[in-house]
Amino acid sequence: MFVTIEKYKTPAQILLGLIAITFVGFGVSTVAAPGSDYIVEVGNQKISNYDVDAALQGAQAAEGQDARNSAFQALLQRALLVEGAKKMGFAVSQEQLKQVIVDDPTFHGQDGKFSQALFNQYLSQSNLTEDQLIDNISSEFAVQNLVNLMGSGALISDVQAKQLLEATQAERTIRTVSFPPQQFFSQVKTDDAALKKYYDANKQNYVIPQAAKIEFVALSLQDMAEKQTVSEEELQKAYEQAIAAIKPAREIAHILFSVQQGAPEDVRASVKAEAEKVLAQLKADPNKFADLAKQYSDDEGSASNGGNLGYLPQDGGLLKAFEDRAFELPKGQISELVQTEAGYHIIKILNIREKPTFEEMRAQLENELKQKKATAAFKAAKEQLADEAFNHPDSLNDVAKTMGLKIEAPEDWLTKENGKAAGMPDNLIDVIFSDDVLKQKHNSEPVDVGENVVWVVRVKDVREQSTQTFEQAKDFVKTDYVNSEATKLAEKKAQEALANAQKGKPEGLNWSAVTQMTAETARQSMPPEDYTRLAKARPAKDKPAYVLLSNLPAPVLVEVQSVKVPEDISQQLPAIKQAMGEAQGNSSYNALLSYLGTIIKQKQGAQQLNPTDI
Repeated sequence: MFVTIEKYKTPAQILLGLIAITFVGFGVSTVAAPGSDYIVEVGNQKISNYDVDAALQGAQAAEGQDARNSAFQALLQRALLVEGAKKMGFAVSQEQLKQVIVDDPTFHGQDGKFSQALFNQYLSQSNLTEDQLIDNISSEFAVQNLVNLMGSGALISDVQAKQLLEATQAERTIRTVSFPPQQFFSQVKTDDAALKKYYDANKQNYVIPQAAKIEFVALSLQDMAEKQTVSEEELQKAYEQAIAAIKPAREIAHILFSVQQGAPEDVRASVKAEAEKVLAQLKADPNKFADLAKQYSDDEGSASNGGNLGYLPQDGGLLKAFEDRAFELPKGQISELVQTEAGYHIIKILNIREKPTFEEMRAQLENELKQKKATAAFKAAKEQLADEAFNHPDSLNDVAKTMGLKIEAPEDWLTKENGKAAGMPDNLIDVIFSDDVLKQKHNSEPVDVGENVVWVVRVKDVREQSTQTFEQAKDFVKTDYVNSEATKLAEKKAQEALANAQKGKPEGLNWSAVTQMTAETARQSMPPEDYTRLAKARPAKDKPAYVLLSNLPAPVLVEVQSVKVPEDISQQLPAIKQAMGEAQGNSSYNALLSYLGTIIKQKQGAQQLNPTDI
């Protein structure tokens, strides 16, 4: 509302845009037990569910837990900033604040001057006193001054921006040589003493995790839907209900020659004359409709698509004269000029979609009815399944027999790790390895495993966690030891090659062919640490630079022969400096919020952010 309050292009923009509504409700207190009127109190700022609702309404945000969480976090950040601004002494005089109100066009009458009546009307609608409004504006100014301070310290030099551009957009001429550990396998000696020493140092790698063998029954909504039956009478009734809601639709294209309402007659006549010329061209060659729509139509939304508006129903949603004419024309015919409030239209009917027949909708209706019946049956079946599992806790046989389900019993041992790898949901794994199911071997409660399927699971056998002996793990130890030692040898060889190359002796290595590597390719093909090393490698005085990339599957020595920077680097400097400044400002803003969170006291209230979740 207040035009003097600046808009920001930082994280604060989202915060201030969400919260700077009318400030109604923020910090509202009620006559109630201590703590019952807020979710959290930040310093002297209370945040309640009323405030969250007001923020969502002001931002025209959709309801839902995620939206409420986002609104609450924004309110929490604003409260921290308000309290932080107070602590840091940001203030605006009462005279300045009152002048802001006087200068705001919201409260100006038709004469352009401050209107006390408009101001009083606003206070009444907002349920605020003048002092409360001034306090709210003062808080907003203090918050924004604080946020401004965070952004003002981000000064980026041309040198910094140029370095970033060169690092991120340069093209490099390179050749490489890799040092695969496999080349050094033959050099690794694998006597028992070395293997035993490696085993003792890495026993944690040879732990056999706790595992279970399970059996389960699965109740599926889809299976229940397939068992449902639907009568012809039900199908016919569903068709009649569905068809009543379906309106005929037509695929309509038009060419609009817009005329503003109230335009002078000479202007309207000129537009009409142009429309008649285009209509004459269409009468001569109707196939030119799409091309002429692209050339002449003032409807930007459809002109690029040859005037096509898509399928539209006859439901009063179009301008009346346009809709009446569009639903009179036969398919393929082009109308005369049709005048509406928007101007002049030439209409063409591309296709007509009438109401579908019973046979066309039969399969869809049958599926929908079965799903509807199955949904009700599924809910009841889940309750029965829970009762059966509880009443017969030591066996799935009675449960399966009563429910008409098949017992599934995988042969493999199930661990938490391979369960996750197989895509088992976490809640199912947690249930399987719970004390009641794993140790007591009781049937679980029904567990939702996704896609409208629930399981009741039971553990048949348990394998406790243990560590393999050296003899049991010897083959694995040998493989691991050889890989480890060969990797060390490969790294050592790569370091020696790097040292020699830096001394001007790059010979004797199996170099690849010379190739060009863009910055984008480099970023996508290597870890950030290696990319940073590569970006710092700069050839000097026609001598190549060398860098060793150590975080790839095998060490890779890179010879950077040249670096070509973008030709338009100077033109890009302003944009990159702005982006870097915003990034630094965002970082400072987040650091400020983190700091304020440590120095400003917060107290939990009795209200819950998502009361329906309790």
